Order: sequence, then structure tokens, then C-alpha cells
Amino acid sequence: MPQLNEPSPDRSADRAAGAAALRRGAAELVGSCLAVTDRDRVLVLTDRATRHLAEVIAGEARALAPAWVVVLPDLATRYAAARRSIDAAVAAHAPTVTVFAAADPVDALAWDAGFWSELERRDIRHAHMPALDETCLGVGMAVDYARVARFTLGVRDTLTGVQEVRVTSASGTDLILTCGRERPWTPFTGLYRCAGQGGRLPQGEVFCTPLSAEGVLAASVVGYPFNARYGLLDEPVLIEVSGGAARSVRHPNAELESGLGRWLAEAPYGLRLGELALGTNQALPALTGNLLFDENVPGVHIAFGHPFPEYTGADWESPVHVDLVVDRPTVRADGHEVLDEGAYRLNPR
Repeated sequence: MPQLNEPSPDRSADRAAGAAALRRGAAELVGSCLAVTDRDRVLVLTDRATRHLAEVIAGEARALAPAWVVVLPDLATRYAAARRSIDAAVAAHAPTVTVFAAADPVDALAWDAGFWSELERRDIRHAHMPALDETCLGVGMAVDYARVARFTLGVRDTLTGVQEVRVTSASGTDLILTCGRERPWTPFTGLYRCAGQGGRLPQGEVFCTPLSAEGVLAASVVGYPFNARYGLLDEPVLIEVSGGAARSVRHPNAELESGLGRWLAEAPYGLRLGELALGTNQALPALTGNLLFDENVPGVHIAFGHPFPEYTGADWESPVHVDLVVDRPTVRADGHEVLDEGAYRLNPR
């Protein structure tokens, strides 16, 4: 036990280091990922809880271009009002670059086709950062995204043409997925440098839609709309997979078990396995419970529901898409080791 005359720990150095990391992440976001120049106009959309991080992003942007921060109504309770605020801000500031940095617990804006079509119509480059926190900005963004992009493209090339992927983990995953060239692997690098481009940040993954899958999936993080409530699970969700679809969901928390099971079962093609993805951002150390960060950690996430057919070549759609992240998986592709307990064991060609 500390003695009364012991000095209290000086946290000023830690605070300074944390602030510097946030600035590095914001600088990488605007300078590298979005390639902001003095010809741009930057609009950061945020909420009250995330405004302190939005101001860091805007501060780094202002070193390069005019930038504004607009605080939105709460998306969880006032989505329609928030959408009107977004439309008004875009009309008022005519941005060439936008950053969404606000809580969106059910990921509603990501599924809002009108929002994305307006960005595309205006040729706006966009970073989508729901659930942004200090770790996402100060760790997930404070990396060299040009290097992330090179590695991601290399992993894509390595996996192209693979026919069988086996995923195992100490937590209970043992899943064999059949792949094919008609379902290509797509890289997401985190670089949105051309007019109309946009996507999530932090980033770094390659994904496909398998032809089929058999086995058991043990997931330590469950995606939207469950992620904000449950975070990093003490015990994994176990999902039995057969014929490329979820057949059962098991977890000690009955509410999570039944809620996830109903969410998938009640949606058209919700039980169908729509995505196999490998996180490729090697600077991200471990799962945190925040899906925005965790799906890019070196490892695997599997999604049921919507397969993003515009990328994967899948021939169905679904109104749901639930990511499930495996903690420290081992991955073999056609018998060759790709990941060993979450660490890459390959030199991408």
C-alpha cells in the first residue's frame, strides 16, 4: 500500500504521449488516407461524446485546408434529425472531404443508400468512423497506411485462387471454408484518395464470400447492432455452420444468444455466411471490443447476411450483416500457414 508521503504518480507524460498519438492518427487520416490538400474543404461530422476527437481531426486538417466541425443530434434516438443536419452541413460547406466521427450503435448511416449516393454525386472523399474512440484514432490510425495498403494487396494476391481455408482457434473455432475464383478476394486498404471514394477507418482487410462452410465458429466480438452493448466477450459465441449457413447459436448470456439468433433467422438470407475476411493491419495489437478497430486486427472475422455482391460476386442480398471476430486464429490456405494464433506467417507475393 502506498505511504502517505509518497508522491502521486505524474501522469503528465502519459497524457502528452496520448495527445501526440491522437494527432499522429489524425494527421495520417487527413494527409495520407484522404490525401487532403489546400484545394480541399473538410467537414467533420460528430456528436457531443466524440467531439474532442473530431476537433483533433479538424485541427490537423486545418494545417492543410479549411475545415469545419458540425455536431449532430444523437443518431440512436434522433436519426432523421441527424440526417437533416448532415444534408444541411454538406449543402452549407460544400466539402470535398467528409469525416463521420460519431456514435451510430446500429450502423444506420453505413446502410443509408441516400447518404452514400449524395457523397458520390458530389465527388466527396469520405472516412466513416462510427464508434470512434481514443484507441481507434491514437493506435488504429497512427500507422503508415501506405504500408498497410501494400501488405493488404499482397495478402489479396496470396489468397487469390485458394480453394480451401481452414480457421482454428484456442477458443473453439474449427471451420473449413470452400472458396473459388468466381468469388474474388477484395482488398480494403484505407486509402480513399480519389473523388467519390470512401469507407471505414481504421482499415486493413481482404475478404471474399465463400462457396460453402462447415464447422464451428467461436467469436469474441459480435458486430452491429450488438457491438456497443457487449464489447469484448468473456466467453465466445459459438455458431455451428453447415452448408454455408448458421444452424445454431450458443452463449451463456441467454439474451445475447436469443437476440443474435433471432436477428439472423428473421432476415432473408440472414443465416447465410456472406463474408470471410482477414484483418491485415499489422500495427493493431489485439482485440478491444470495438468492431471498428477489431475487424482490422491480424486475424479473421466472419459475417452472416449481406455478402456485398458488388465486390464478391455473390448472387444474393440481405438486410443484415453481422460480423463475428475470432480471437488469435490460425489460418491455413490450401494447407499453407497464413496466420499462426493471429500472427502472419507469410511474405505476400
